[in-house]
Amino acid sequence: MSSISTKMLQAAAGGGGASGSYIALGHQNTPYLTLLDHTTPGSVSLATTYTLASDGRFMCFSPDGMYLAVAHEGAPCFTLLDHTTPGSLSLATTYSLAGTGYGTSFSPDGDYIAVGHAGPPRFTLLDHTTPGSVSHAADQTSGGSWVDFDPVNGDYIAIAAGEGMQLLDHTTPGSISLATSYATTNSDVYASEFSSDGNYIGLGGQYSPHLFTVLDHTTPGSLSYASGYALNSRCAGVTWSSDGNYVATAMVNGPYITLLNFSSGSVTFAASYTVINQPFGLSFSPDTKYIGVGTGYDTPYFSLLDHTTPGSLSLATTYTPAGLTYGVAFSPT
Repeated sequence: MSSISTKMLQAAAGGGGASGSYIALGHQNTPYLTLLDHTTPGSVSLATTYTLASDGRFMCFSPDGMYLAVAHEGAPCFTLLDHTTPGSLSLATTYSLAGTGYGTSFSPDGDYIAVGHAGPPRFTLLDHTTPGSVSHAADQTSGGSWVDFDPVNGDYIAIAAGEGMQLLDHTTPGSISLATSYATTNSDVYASEFSSDGNYIGLGGQYSPHLFTVLDHTTPGSLSYASGYALNSRCAGVTWSSDGNYVATAMVNGPYITLLNFSSGSVTFAASYTVINQPFGLSFSPDTKYIGVGTGYDTPYFSLLDHTTPGSLSLATTYTPAGLTYGVAFSPT
């Protein structure tokens, strides 16, 4: 497996890296998926749409940006889209999951795709060693909605699982086993993501107490408490900046976006921003200069927040898609 991830390369470039030329949005209503053009940083326009078999949930680009993995509500619940021509989407292949697809994550070398879903076995690892195609690699009986590969070498997979965190061992590519688990005080952990160096995992809770928790993963395969921050409402999304200096959370009640400083395992308040309506998914651009925020309730909306001044948030632009937005994913280039 690759020893250096795309995020790590972008961070090493001093916060430079790619701007995220395209932004994928997953929707509740037709056309289910929208691809926005972000080749001019800070502005968006429609690149294309794609109609999935059912409501789009969450998605992620492959590390080379040539494919887009999408989890969705109805059968087959997982679709792999071809993005080899930037700005366009076409069907590469599908895979039938046991239930509603939720989180997706590529391994840093692009050879495997982790998918969380509702039906047992609840977590599936797909083989993508042949680009554009997928096959079954492994399953996990227990699991959760949100999944994320360790971005450094893909040796571990984090799963938000009910009242805590599961960490799966993937040191043998294509196979998984339980490395460890961690129980939190949150009644339902929903969102989770690794920091860009793989040393920490951020967790957001859906129900009281509304805590954002940072777990220490500096000893690979183990988890311990590092720090926490009390949010004012349930958390529906977590995203780290590629330089590792910030982590942003989406909450269902205002101020909807909270930006936290991160240093040496600790989080402190940096800024907040109230987007129109309640957000559901959010993502930092690869160069950390923008945060894309999708609206998951009531009114279809997408907000692009400006983070060009690190630690601050302002509105760059908005876009009104055809349906309520669940997931947001920037292309790596």
